Amino acid sequence: MKISEHATRTEELFGIRGEDIHKWVDGFFDHNGSGHSLRMGRKIDYDPYGHRRFRHCKEALSEAIKEFGGKYTNQQIKNVFEAHVRDDYDGYLPSRTDFENGTFTAKYHESTHGEELSEVLDANELADYFNGLHTSQQDNNHSLASFSFRIVLPTITAIVLFITSIIYVIVPLVEDSMLGQKRQMLKELTSTAVSIVDRYVELEHKGVLSRESAKSQAAADIKAMRYGSENKDYFFITDMNLKMVMHPYRSDLKGQDLTYYTDSENRTGFPVFVEINKLVKAEQHGFLEYQWQFKDDPTITSPKMTYVEGVEEWQWIIGTGVYFDDVQQGIDRLENILYRVFFAITFGLTGLMGYVIFQSKVIENRKKRAEMALHEAKNRYRALVESSNEGYILEADGKIIFSNSRLHQLLGYTDIELKSHSIWKELFSKNPQNVKVLHHLLQLFSNDSEPSEFEAQLQTKGGKQIDIILSTSKIFLSEKLGHVISFRPIVRKIYGGSYGSMNQITDYQKISCDIVTDIGKGSSHGKVVESLNQLPDLIREMIETGTRPDYLRRLIGSTYNAAICRFIELTINDIGEPPVPFSFISFGSNARHDMTLFSDQDNAIVFETPDDADLKSIRRYFLHLAEKVCAMLNQAGYSYCDGLIMASNHQWCLSQKEWEENFSQWIKQASSESILELNVFFDIRSTYGKAVLVDGIQSYIQQLLREHPEFLFTYAQNCLSYEVPLNSADEIKTEDYEGRASLNLKECLRPMEVFCRLYALKVDIREVNTMARLRGLLAAQEIDAKTFREMVYIFDHIWHLRFMNQIIEYTDLRKVNDVLAISDLTHLEQKNLKNVINRISLFHEKVATDFL
Repeated sequence: MKISEHATRTEELFGIRGEDIHKWVDGFFDHNGSGHSLRMGRKIDYDPYGHRRFRHCKEALSEAIKEFGGKYTNQQIKNVFEAHVRDDYDGYLPSRTDFENGTFTAKYHESTHGEELSEVLDANELADYFNGLHTSQQDNNHSLASFSFRIVLPTITAIVLFITSIIYVIVPLVEDSMLGQKRQMLKELTSTAVSIVDRYVELEHKGVLSRESAKSQAAADIKAMRYGSENKDYFFITDMNLKMVMHPYRSDLKGQDLTYYTDSENRTGFPVFVEINKLVKAEQHGFLEYQWQFKDDPTITSPKMTYVEGVEEWQWIIGTGVYFDDVQQGIDRLENILYRVFFAITFGLTGLMGYVIFQSKVIENRKKRAEMALHEAKNRYRALVESSNEGYILEADGKIIFSNSRLHQLLGYTDIELKSHSIWKELFSKNPQNVKVLHHLLQLFSNDSEPSEFEAQLQTKGGKQIDIILSTSKIFLSEKLGHVISFRPIVRKIYGGSYGSMNQITDYQKISCDIVTDIGKGSSHGKVVESLNQLPDLIREMIETGTRPDYLRRLIGSTYNAAICRFIELTINDIGEPPVPFSFISFGSNARHDMTLFSDQDNAIVFETPDDADLKSIRRYFLHLAEKVCAMLNQAGYSYCDGLIMASNHQWCLSQKEWEENFSQWIKQASSESILELNVFFDIRSTYGKAVLVDGIQSYIQQLLREHPEFLFTYAQNCLSYEVPLNSADEIKTEDYEGRASLNLKECLRPMEVFCRLYALKVDIREVNTMARLRGLLAAQEIDAKTFREMVYIFDHIWHLRFMNQIIEYTDLRKVNDVLAISDLTHLEQKNLKNVINRISLFHEKVATDFL
């Protein structure tokens, strides 16, 4: 950044420009700092860039306060100084050690403030970044020669080969092709003339004409025949006795003996008619080349190619020919066209090849710059890892190749010691929770395990026990599979530290309201996510201080609703107002607000039914809106629905009429199989927009149920299909999960969810929250007060276990886990859970009584 940009930023942040402080930090290499550089340059060992490690590190703050203490307050100096350094180092505040140990690269500013890499690296740094790629002029020459050999030479060779193939292959082929066409034309024309003679021969045989009359008329017909571009090409007739029968342009030759014929212009002395006679006697037909009078001009002779064919009955020879001048003119015209085309292609190819060469050179330069940038990025990444409060190990192909200094400090082991194969057994104590962690790591190194996260207990070299969260993730290094293993110490919170006094519910209410308010005011997607990030810590503390699950679910649901609404508002600001009123719908657990922090998306869009002609364009707008909103939700931690029940799916972005048609089909054609897929659609809530559209759908559903009451009986059968997880001995039915007997808490909640959905449809309760539905059933006298309390207790108890299980399994609330290991519960807790699960049969009994 320029000095002025630094100053503008601190003015925005703190209301003070402090340009003199910024210049002090970067002053040695600005235009007004050259004198100092020259003075210090007299020292033999002076490194003009060495001041960075003293001015660009946090230890230099005291020097800055001493320099500017009379002009600014200490806090102002601190704000300006730290903002400048953090902006230069991507938010990081380096220490002097970072520069001295070679893991961090200093930044400086030239007076030009250019952005090229070469302007932010000194000579030594450039040499390091290039790492031998740019060491000498000889290497430069070698690189240029290599580029010429690899790119330029093949390009020129390709162009030369193309031109050569045109001149010596393509053009001769075209000439041969045109001559062949002329030969075929002469053959076909002569055959036509012969067929005329054959007709007169036939008339002679039939006695219609005498031979002399037939010959006379045939000769007259052929004499009149013409063809060619000027209609001057003709046919001639001689006989086997070498006498001229007919020639349209040389009547003086008629009846003449042609044995010794030599034309006055024929200087070759070639006996044309004798050779024609020999050819016909030998082969009956064929081609002959000679000099002859040019068409009807007796003063000009020209090379000619003639085709002749004999008529055996009358001993005639009929022939016609073309002048080579005519053929050559046609060839020349075609070649001219071909040469123009080939020249244009060659010119285009040359330009294209030139562009390729230019781009290749640009890419070559970018490659070198990328190598520099990668080298710098490596140093930055290393510096960030070294400055982290977490310990890191980098593994590739089963070998530890890097561990950061924080891990060395945490454990007391050196980098060499941590690369030992036996280190893992020394690191992890014999605590039972470490067994699966150690097993996971050993499998991970042999690529037999997927990345995961665990709580574990480490033992330092000095024997101290440290509780940590161990996380593993995949990376690829030079096409090798590797893993990053992080060790994050668990720091137990002192409640009240983060949020003030957390002992009273009113504090939680205020904080949760503040989070929702902040979400609603978020100026960008990032600001909304920042507000949402406050939620995990708050939920953790509320769980551990005994907050009721119902309140937790409502808090999570309200923040989810607020995020959706804000994301929609931000998207509308971006893409424009919707063409018709609409509502963004939440389905399933999203609609019921029976959510954890890990729930995925189940949503849709309903819009006011437009004219058929406008439907396509309107749907396109809402799909665009939904795609952006769903992507924002996914980035905020609400993952995409595996079943694609999302507004961004065209199946669930529909007009009100289309939704009503869907529900009509679902209810009329309901079966036990189809209901399994449709459950989620009967928990429907308008999260944003015109709620009356969703009200209309719900009213239509009730109308359909009145017309098709059999649907509820089918639905009741579906409700009973969710079994109580108890075996025949009234023991909890468990499944093996990672070698432990476990119970899926989410599945335990399913019978209650479906029960409440069924009775909400029966008595037309529009509320979708499970607790609200239970209260509605109580008001409608579908259940009595005692049953209501018992159902609420069952629901809350399982939800309490669900929240607590996620806290126990994943301390930082970053993964969903609904599988509870029964052995983690005390004997009393197991007994209570069994009693609760046993009472789930209460829901089945009522359904069976009312419907079956």
